[in-house]
Amino acid sequence: MNIAISFRHIDGTEAVKSYALEKIGKLQRYLRSPLTAQVTLSVEGLDHSAEVRMSSGGTHFHGSERSEDMYASIDLVHDKLERQIRGAKG
Repeated sequence: MNIAISFRHIDGTEAVKSYALEKIGKLQRYLRSPLTAQVTLSVEGLDHSAEVRMSSGGTHFHGSERSEDMYASIDLVHDKLERQIRGAKG
């Protein structure tokens, strides 16, 4: 499992970084191949945005969410990716 986290227009804290690693790492249980993900966390005005591009084997998934709270954005994008993975598995 390889997860890279980058911050844009925000000072990244260890708490947010570990929360994102934990949530995105949980998606590995639905996948057979090792997970590779690029997570970008950013702030634009009052909106906190979380964008995730991930792949496992030959399958690629992408999710992006915005809200007023970074933790909520991470939760929303996690739920979106989980639905995509379950849909791809059939």
